[in-house]
Formats: sequence, C-alpha cells, structure tokens
Amino acid sequence: MNYLIFRNDGIGDLIVSSDGIRKIKESDKNACITLICSNRNIEYAKILKKDGYIDKLYNLDRYKTHRENIEIISILRKLELNHVFILKSDWKNLIISLLCKTINIHAIIPNKISRLTNRIIFKYPLFISKRLLKSIEIINTIEIKAHDSKTRMGSHYSKLFNKALNLKNGKLEYLKPYSICHFENKTKKLFTSLKINKKKIILFHLDEKWNDINISKEFIIDLLEKITNIKIKGLILIVTNGKYSTSLNKFVWNYYKIKKSNTQKNIYMSEKNERIIFIKNLNVSEIIGIVANVNLIFHMHGSITHIASILKTPIIDIIRNNSYKYFYKWRPNFKEFRQIEVRNFSDPNKYIQKYL
Repeated sequence: MNYLIFRNDGIGDLIVSSDGIRKIKESDKNACITLICSNRNIEYAKILKKDGYIDKLYNLDRYKTHRENIEIISILRKLELNHVFILKSDWKNLIISLLCKTINIHAIIPNKISRLTNRIIFKYPLFISKRLLKSIEIINTIEIKAHDSKTRMGSHYSKLFNKALNLKNGKLEYLKPYSICHFENKTKKLFTSLKINKKKIILFHLDEKWNDINISKEFIIDLLEKITNIKIKGLILIVTNGKYSTSLNKFVWNYYKIKKSNTQKNIYMSEKNERIIFIKNLNVSEIIGIVANVNLIFHMHGSITHIASILKTPIIDIIRNNSYKYFYKWRPNFKEFRQIEVRNFSDPNKYIQKYL
C-alpha cells in the first residue's frame, strides 16, 4: 500500500514519530512511504531515505506559491495513497490531504484553552474531524486538567498508527538509521587523529536556543570552567554551535582565544583552556557521529535530545524555566537522562560524577 506522512517541522519531531514508520515497514512488506518534510529536518529525512525507511521525499517549504501548491498536490494524487498521516497539524496539510482524494486520513489533534471563551478548542474542530478523518489522537495542552505528562509524545504518534493500521500497542522504539554506524566510525577516526579517542569526552552544544533564554554570557563561561576544572583524568570538553553562529558563540570563542587546528578545517583549540575543543558548523551526520562517541551531553532541549535517545548516550536535557510539565512529554526515550530547568543548573559536576 501507499502511505503519506506529513512531518514538515523539526528533526526531533521526525525522530520522535519514527516508531510509526517502523510499524508500517513491519506490518506491510510492500509499503511505499512518502514523507513530507521541511527545511529544518530534510537532512535527517534524507538519511532515512538513503537507508530505505522511506521511498519518496518532498520538502513542503519549497512549495509556497499557488502554482507550486498545485504542483505538489498533483504529484501526490498520482501516488494513489491508501493512508495519510498528519503529524504536524496545520490547515495546509489537511487541505492537501483532502485534495489527494484519500479516504483514510489520520491526524494528531492538539487542543488548548481559548483566550476569548476560556473553553477547550481543537486544532481541527471535532465536528470536522469526525466527518473528514478516519482516526485521530488528541493531545491535551498543559493548561487542561486532563493533560497527561507521563505519556511520551512519541507514544501519541505511535498510538495514531496503531489505530489506523489496527495494530497492537507495543514498546516505543525510535528508528536507528543504518548510516549511524558509518557516522560513528568516521568521528572515531577524527577523535583518534586528535588523540582524544581514549579520553572521557563531554559534549556541550551551544546553539541559538541559549541566546533565546536571556542568560548572561558569564553564566556559560562559568559552566564551561566548572566542567573542565573537575578532577577527572583525561577529561575533554567538546563545544559545538548550532546552525547559526550567535553573539554568545562569538563571545565564548573570543574568551577562549580559539585557533584553528592544523589538521581539520572546522576544529579549533583554545589557547586559554587545553581541555576544550571547539567544533564549528556541523551537519546532522557529523553531530550524530559526535553524539555516538561522547560519554555525556549537556544540551538545551532540541534535536540532540532525541538523537541521544537513539544512541543511548547519557544526556542532561536543559529546559526553559517554568516549562517542566511541557518538556517532560518530550523527554528522551531511555533511562540515562536528567531534565533540569536553567535556573537549577549551576553544578554540572554532580552529573559528570554520575555518568563518567
């Protein structure tokens, strides 16, 4: 059968819902899966396609004009789809699904409290959902008493696939792409060339989300110093940046007086602290390779949170203040993690002692 999945948002969203792709592949050996992705997760989506988990891939961010929207609808209609899964619930995805003439449309439906009426409203009103959708999975917002923070977000996606395909509930398992082994070995060779392959390695991912939470630059320097000052033989701290270089990144680079490595173009050493290595401008496969080769990660909640879930790499998942109830649903899908709000994150050493 032919399946279409809308997951046109982030890398983490795609990973967290990948159990559904696994279920399709296991239950239908002749499945042809088309994935609708976005600019944000296309790199990871291409890895899934290369490894044979999906068959066709379209980036919806490339279809913006009226003419382009007609083009993608025409492409999808020719696929003669048997099932459509809307995992990112927006109206464009629903309209495209309806125009594809598919009777089996399944959707995640978040709800929230209306500011105007103070009543519960749904992304797709229930009277529409009952008429147009074959199966749904409702996710209650944290404002609603029925909110279930214990159930992982990935389980909601998995339940939707179970309902749609008449499958039994089972253990939540994210897909682990075959290519990960290659990424891991490539990074292992890099670490060997840097003579750090046998050391205790910590990853601190300093991406743009740190800029968004309004913390002082000195706070980050203090954290990095606390990590590298701990008395563990052979400890190395790798600091990476996100997709964009921020003012915080530049401040940290200047503070540590970084200089290029002689062997690698995007690797920098610190003249101020020999325990820190900076690696800039990584792509998704390189990030996966590093996550696979470190002993512990400190990260502001994002895609690396879920990459760590796949690889079972211990992670300290740092979250925004007053957001624990929300982010707990998005927690890693394994035991070796801790979620902590920024205001309570002042002593990284206790986590280092636990996991190293």
